[in-house]
Amino acid sequence: MKQGYDIFGKAYGVMLRNDVHAPGSVDDMLVQNMILLDADSCGPLYAEAGKCPDMKDHELYEFAQQFRGADDKETIRKVLDCTAGIALHYDVDFMDMHFGGTEKEILQRETDWCADMARVGAVLLQCLGIPCRILQLADLSRAYYGHVAGEAYYEGRFGVLDFIYGYQFYDGKPISAWEILQNGDILNGYPPEYTGYFSAVAVSEYDPTDKNNDYSVSGPNEYTRKIIYADHNGKWLMGEDEPREQS
Repeated sequence: MKQGYDIFGKAYGVMLRNDVHAPGSVDDMLVQNMILLDADSCGPLYAEAGKCPDMKDHELYEFAQQFRGADDKETIRKVLDCTAGIALHYDVDFMDMHFGGTEKEILQRETDWCADMARVGAVLLQCLGIPCRILQLADLSRAYYGHVAGEAYYEGRFGVLDFIYGYQFYDGKPISAWEILQNGDILNGYPPEYTGYFSAVAVSEYDPTDKNNDYSVSGPNEYTRKIIYADHNGKWLMGEDEPREQS
């Protein structure tokens, strides 16, 4: 199975190595450990039911209980309404933003940064007994078009969730990332700029109870600042796609 920074190609590998999150932080490790979802990995990645760590001691456990619904689907919908609502009303200039930290810190400062909100959403669901892993997405036809979502296990299946946009992929049953990759018609009706994110998908398992997790907080870096403020039109600006020099 393909794993790590470069599974979306060299250019995206450069971008991911220059991410705003602190090197060695939990967010960086989720990218380093991500597994490309393809024909080789889909079997192992979907072979077993999702599992939750024991979250009763997590600092967001009590907070999460307010989202419990009549069933898992309704519970997920309530969590999505919360996270997407925060993202919708967030209005902070990129240069004033912070990235990473614990999920409680992220909730307190609020954000519309997809990687941070995906962690928040995954933790809230895990606190509610619903397994959820992280999905790294990339539009391989354009530069700098990555996104982070989640995939929860409920009703005996994995189903894609988007904590920024509030999407819950469901049609009589949860719809997995692998099913979306196999059948692009599932994305009919979604905005064209969004559907491109499913050009490539990777899966990262996240255990919020791991004592080795580094929750460092970082600020904007020069690399990402150039992406945010440049009119790149989906083209690589900083030589990310240039061939590596041979030593």
